[in-house]
Amino acid sequence: MVNGNTSGLKEHILNSLDELYNSKIEKGKIINQEIIDYIAEVSNKINREINIAMDRSGNVIDISIGDSSTVNLPVVPVYDRRLSGVRIVHTHPGGNPHLSSVDISALIKLKLDCIVSIGVSDEGVTGYEVAVCSILNDELTYDRTLVKNLDDFDYLDAIKEVEEALRKRNITEDDKEYALLIGIDDEIYLDELEELASACDVEVVGKFFQKRSKPDPLFLIGSGKIQELALFRQIRKANLLIFDEELSGLQLKMIEEVTGCKVIDRTTLILEIFARRARTREAKLQVELAQLKYRSNRLIGFGITMSRLGGGVGTKGPGEKKLEIDRRVIKKNIAYLNNELENIKKVRNTQREKREESGMPRVSLVGYTNVGKSTLRNVLVDMFPNDKTLKKEEVLSKDMLFATLDTTTRTIELKDKRVVSLTDTVGFIQKLPHDLVESFKSTLEEVIFSDLIIHVADASAKNVIEQIDAVENVLTELNCMDKTKILLLNKIDNATKDNTYAMIEQKIDEIKAKYTNYQILIISAKNRFNIDELMTLIKDNLAVKTYDCKVLVPYSKMDVSAKLHRNVIVKSEEFVDEGVVMEVILNEKQYNQFKEYIVE
Repeated sequence: MVNGNTSGLKEHILNSLDELYNSKIEKGKIINQEIIDYIAEVSNKINREINIAMDRSGNVIDISIGDSSTVNLPVVPVYDRRLSGVRIVHTHPGGNPHLSSVDISALIKLKLDCIVSIGVSDEGVTGYEVAVCSILNDELTYDRTLVKNLDDFDYLDAIKEVEEALRKRNITEDDKEYALLIGIDDEIYLDELEELASACDVEVVGKFFQKRSKPDPLFLIGSGKIQELALFRQIRKANLLIFDEELSGLQLKMIEEVTGCKVIDRTTLILEIFARRARTREAKLQVELAQLKYRSNRLIGFGITMSRLGGGVGTKGPGEKKLEIDRRVIKKNIAYLNNELENIKKVRNTQREKREESGMPRVSLVGYTNVGKSTLRNVLVDMFPNDKTLKKEEVLSKDMLFATLDTTTRTIELKDKRVVSLTDTVGFIQKLPHDLVESFKSTLEEVIFSDLIIHVADASAKNVIEQIDAVENVLTELNCMDKTKILLLNKIDNATKDNTYAMIEQKIDEIKAKYTNYQILIISAKNRFNIDELMTLIKDNLAVKTYDCKVLVPYSKMDVSAKLHRNVIVKSEEFVDEGVVMEVILNEKQYNQFKEYIVE
């Protein structure tokens, strides 16, 4: 579709092309040089894309004019066992000759013979890029090439093997995303970025690292390196670039233009994972709020990914509709989400107040993502349930980043019969997006109001100290550093698989020397190693006033005796004429509850 007054221009271009088509395009050639010169000149003058579709007979079957978000593709028949027989040539005003991720998507989804982009500027044609379909592991993918002269590229020869393969067997589309990871800070962060990408079902095909003390304002890694990256991306056939640093809107736009590829950053990837994993209404609202805050200042950045076939937040997120809403609507939505979360916060506060009224101590599990917090929570609830008649309930526990986003609070029983609330929280991460911390603060308030914080760390992680520091930074932001804390070095069973005992001991000694404000315990939640010792630590660190008492329970009140046995520590028991005399240890609440039976 051509918008506005471009219909007359389209007709004029059609008439001109008819004149140029006096002779058929030579077989195997993509397009005539005369047509290239003409559409390049017109495209540069009107600063609009010109899109020409041709069949194998050399006939123009469709022309459209517009920009990257309004130009339409023709209706192309899609066959199961052959290519469409249609090739598309289009201009890129501004001089960028690279095909976009949308162009590549059109090539594969429509099974085009080829797709060509022509970079045009005031100086004329700046270059050509050609992409054709190819076969890899019985999947339809693509090959792309920058060429100096289109006459040198025989597209029919290039697609011969694909046509033959399609005829012989049923080839599926390769819809998977293949990513390059790019960093400028520390290469160790790229290993974690790879885990994040894997959590989003993205296959990493390479890493590109450029050490810089100061990020480039336009390309992050520098104008020279971005050209290297564009070439490296083509060699590795990546269709997604993931930067470890947070990108500005301008950086997103410029990098996409040069590389011709969809670009996201670490924050976008984390937001995408959170969006996929959120289960409760509160978590979904918090993720949406963080996404909107992040997008509000970056609408300029979604250039290629906002074009006609859409890109999305993260890898396959909400898509162009949400990205194209203006800032006024975003602001309105942010206000609405804040109001909804405030209502949920009131409910959470009411629940917390009830626990406070009951005098129940509060314990929170915190830690880096994927260190075993949920596994530990499941073990404690299973081994030390408050009510043994309740059906066992577990939270998701998997070896993946951000397996748990939804805060859960359950009760467990300590060795002194006290009942405490145990809260499992969302995992932290290095370079955790600020908007996520802000959005999840209502959830993290469970940590703020805790009597005891249990910080779980992965003893087998190579960068365990950096992970502990990342959690400490978030706890500092939440003003929780003055709380009583226990540091658990979990997954010791994994550490012994890959390292020598000497290395483990050295790491543990290093941790003990650095974190003197913690009580440190080595555990394995999976193998239940040192769990009893952990329960003793929890009991000893939850200060409580206790009373050593003797109580006399009449035989007519044996339900009281049963209650004492269930809920308090009974040191001795003697049956006398008046009833049962018991030596017990009571906390303050229990003392008031059983006051009438106390004899000394």
